[in-house]
Amino acid sequence: MSAAPSSTWARCPLVRNSRWWRQERKPVLIVIDEAHNVCPAEPPDPLVAVATEHAIRIAAEGRKFGLYLLVSTQRPQKIAGNVLSQADNLVLMRLNSLADAAFTEAAFSFVPPSLIERAVTFRQGEALIAGRISPQPALLRFGARLTEEGGADVPATWAAAR
Repeated sequence: MSAAPSSTWARCPLVRNSRWWRQERKPVLIVIDEAHNVCPAEPPDPLVAVATEHAIRIAAEGRKFGLYLLVSTQRPQKIAGNVLSQADNLVLMRLNSLADAAFTEAAFSFVPPSLIERAVTFRQGEALIAGRISPQPALLRFGARLTEEGGADVPATWAAAR
């Protein structure tokens, strides 16, 4: 992707008229679950490389256009560094390895390391929140699920070439 002024966003009439855009826009939250597969630090193929470039651009520039990015993963060290470096908030649930905890400490320097280290001992429903989302880092426990689980795994063949 080019950073040239002729980018897709710059050509959009809504973006060019930024005063109107800022007054009329509605925030949009883009959620990427299993983000280590969508925007990995080392994309395995050209398609994933394009997805990673877009995730990096949205993470870096999206807020000024009302686009917010939520990435979810159990493998934070496998996510592109430029996506993580733009994160203002952290909701951290159980980490399975000390290596992931050490990486998370480095990536989210605004969180006391002692709290991140506790993440390897979290039980189901326990989490750490930090950043702009909370006035100070806090440990919390989510309540029991109230709704019936309605989904299932998406088959790996959904994106196969046809």
